[in-house]
Amino acid sequence: MDILLDRLVRAFPEQFLLRLTQRQTPVYQLSVEAAFSILQWGTAEAMSVLPHVRRGLFEAEVRRAGEACGLDVSDSAHAGENCSCVTVRADGLVMTAHYVDGPGEFVRDAESRKQNAAVNEWMGEHCDERLLVRPLPRVGRKPIYLNLLHGGCFDDAGRAKPTLDPSTFFLRVCVPAADGSRKYVRNWNALEILSAYASIPVAQAAGAREVEDKAQPRRKTPQGSREKA
Repeated sequence: MDILLDRLVRAFPEQFLLRLTQRQTPVYQLSVEAAFSILQWGTAEAMSVLPHVRRGLFEAEVRRAGEACGLDVSDSAHAGENCSCVTVRADGLVMTAHYVDGPGEFVRDAESRKQNAAVNEWMGEHCDERLLVRPLPRVGRKPIYLNLLHGGCFDDAGRAKPTLDPSTFFLRVCVPAADGSRKYVRNWNALEILSAYASIPVAQAAGAREVEDKAQPRRKTPQGSREKA
């Protein structure tokens, strides 16, 4: 398994990503209803606010998923102070969510994301583990920043409000390059990541807990007699 994918599935509980894959369609549906049905304005205004409603609802879902899994979740503002951002941390991995138009699209430039991607600088050194001539750097030495990409088709052609096509929805976890090349050095499909959980021992998976053996021996008493307290 890829060294970073292995690190990801050991840091983030499976339930975190599973919940987001299950909630993506309902969240998108709610964003359309909120923008076009709940608030009383025209189609033009609804289309204008839809991306903001969608972003807010999905980020709230990321926050709830992180909190439900016991992860470190925090809210912060972008350098431009034009919107907030939910950050989820787990064992040195730092994840933020972003809506994009396609599964390979690079997240729009932001000063905070430039800084975050720069921390991943060492990752370009060992893309192919078979070519190693020196030991891998310790993955936990610096934080690794991940982009949780989500998106899909919101078709508004000639309609009062967009229709959704769930078959176009995608959810991916990506690692941005540090050299400013606007590319990802890793780009995993959510289903690929969920499948990877099956390849690691249950005891080592994120979120796995030791179950304390509370069984107590019970003294056997002769049949018909009653044990005194």
